[in-house]
Amino acid sequence: MKKWGIVVVCSVLILTGCKDKEETATEEPIVNEVEENEQEVTETLNFITPLSGEPVSQKMTARPVVVTINNHPLARPQSGLAEADVIIELIAESNITRFLAVYESEMPERVGPIRSARDYFIDLANGYNAFYVAHGYSPDAKAMLDRGDIDHINGMMYDGTYFHRSSDRKAPHNSYNTGPEILDAAEQVGASMTLSESQMPTYVFSKEAMSGETVTDLTISYSGDQNFVTSYSYDTTSGFYTRSSGGIETTDAESGDALQLANVVIVEVPHQTIDAEGRQALDFAAGGRAWLYRDGTVLEVTWREDSGMLRLYNGTSEVEFAPGQTWMSLIPTARGFDQMVTYSE
Repeated sequence: MKKWGIVVVCSVLILTGCKDKEETATEEPIVNEVEENEQEVTETLNFITPLSGEPVSQKMTARPVVVTINNHPLARPQSGLAEADVIIELIAESNITRFLAVYESEMPERVGPIRSARDYFIDLANGYNAFYVAHGYSPDAKAMLDRGDIDHINGMMYDGTYFHRSSDRKAPHNSYNTGPEILDAAEQVGASMTLSESQMPTYVFSKEAMSGETVTDLTISYSGDQNFVTSYSYDTTSGFYTRSSGGIETTDAESGDALQLANVVIVEVPHQTIDAEGRQALDFAAGGRAWLYRDGTVLEVTWREDSGMLRLYNGTSEVEFAPGQTWMSLIPTARGFDQMVTYSE
């Protein structure tokens, strides 16, 4: 900020009267007011964030971070959801879901509760060229982590250092860390946290409203348990969707604010139960049907895996997201959209 001003001081004028009496008259200095010219710095927003499409002044080079976040009812409300560019909800075992929160444009002050890895969580994180954060692992995921299939930190090794237990919740629903700690941990394990332009995962964005069937309210039922019945509602005033689970609005625990979603995506993915714990195997090579909700409308499209990322296509063209946060729900193809998704009147 530049400040500038001009000060003008009139000379002191001495007047002499009679020769037997000398009188000095001094004229008060005249001072112009100091003028402050506050120059507003206007940034030129020539770039957009790769995964949320928001305008920024510099090209993003930060490597994405993917965190496995607990979605058990005792883990709600979660911390750090608001800062994520993308949140992927998917089954961890049986019909219990977890979140993969993808951070690129902004890191959370506090994130969690953090839960364990699955092999297909790691596959998706690799699709974003991400540094991966989890607390615990399935047997298949542990084998991948031990092989070094992805740069990562895990609470099984860093509990009490980079991972902290909250006193207001019980394990395993109380493991947290912070954005700065994640970056420190990445340095500790020798992981680079910058990507070149060719390495950076990106989506396609457009501010132009999408044409499609009008749908403002939808519900996804992962199970008969109402805690895993999720509803989305479009607000025509704000232009965003809100989310609720079990009838309770999804908020970020740190701010208390409701999430504002620009895009809601449903993707049918083949699932297979692989053990008595109800753990799953997901087939990302299969492709299939998907649905994009934005601007209060829906468009049925297709998806396919491309370099590890799940991408949506309308014919041969990649689908354009609205700038902002995207929530992506993966549902089993066997049950599918027709059984799991309903629209409100």
